[in-house]
Amino acid sequence: MNERRNRRISAVVGVFLVVIAGSISLLAGNLFETPMVLVQVTLLGLAGVFDIVAATGNRLTDRWAWYQWNGLGNVLLGVSLPLGFAGSGNWFLFFVVAGIGALSLGVMGVDMLIFHGKYTRGERLDRDGA
Repeated sequence: MNERRNRRISAVVGVFLVVIAGSISLLAGNLFETPMVLVQVTLLGLAGVFDIVAATGNRLTDRWAWYQWNGLGNVLLGVSLPLGFAGSGNWFLFFVVAGIGALSLGVMGVDMLIFHGKYTRGERLDRDGA
């Protein structure tokens, strides 16, 4: 039951991230002129795709568990967040603040990806073959 709810949340977050990345791609024009925005949008889109993969049962989730895909999505989302402030006016302060928030996402993602949620969930998610 808890896994089903977490996977549904992953699907909602994944669709949201893909829609945001797609909207930015359409509205921003030529993203190749602003490489930092291109990288950020690409990472957002990939994070969304990985969250959608985590929500669905498919060959990819047979290879890696759903929570590992979700963790990888969290890592990419965490990396993408501070990039929105890099290079803008007064960017350093905002970059650091966003980086602190992104660090927490990244650490949770690494825990899900490598340690199977042992530290953020209190017990390993793979304990019963999940």
